[in-house]
Amino acid sequence: MNQRSRIDLIQSLSADLAPSNRRNGIILPALLWFVLSWLYVIGLSLYLGPLREGAITALLTNPQFAIESLIGFIAGALFCTLAFRESIPGLQRKWLIQLSILTALLWVACYAVGLSFPAIDPSRAGKRAHCVLEAYLYSIPPLFTGYLLIYRRFPLNSIRAGIFLGISAGMLPALFMQVSCMYDPRHILTHHLGPISIVIIAGVLIGLIFKKQKRIENRIT
Repeated sequence: MNQRSRIDLIQSLSADLAPSNRRNGIILPALLWFVLSWLYVIGLSLYLGPLREGAITALLTNPQFAIESLIGFIAGALFCTLAFRESIPGLQRKWLIQLSILTALLWVACYAVGLSFPAIDPSRAGKRAHCVLEAYLYSIPPLFTGYLLIYRRFPLNSIRAGIFLGISAGMLPALFMQVSCMYDPRHILTHHLGPISIVIIAGVLIGLIFKKQKRIENRIT
């Protein structure tokens, strides 16, 4: 079949197709997942322990602390967007991927700089005894439920979707630990940001499992 024949075939097959409706968009499911995931993290975190004393005041009055927290929030939202854009073929944009990665690296850089110039004087005040385990408890359920939403669409690259969603889900507790656990850039890098790597691996595994499941379903149908 030559190029002209392929074009004619595609046009004939698509001539009577109805326009796609708005439910094929990603804004609503992505926003729903992001908001509900934050509510889950905040609710469970407050159930397990209080906020660090003075954390909210510092967030409102300390520019460096507020900026590094805002950068983390934006990075998490960007990776959430990337993950859900994977659910629709052809929707992903390279510039958005690059922007998300740069924002995440900037967030990590804030704490690397904080090793020498911390936003708040390092202290063990408010330290949670099991903050690493809490990070997994806060991030794995949103990761799984978010991937179910993505899987209901048609993610061509299920592993990449799992990676992006894993980063976003892992950032949720890492960011909230800013106000619910001790503030020490070294502790933040190892105990709050460190678990994100494990959540990313979990996202890859989920992507592999669902990719295999998709292949089985395609063979059956």
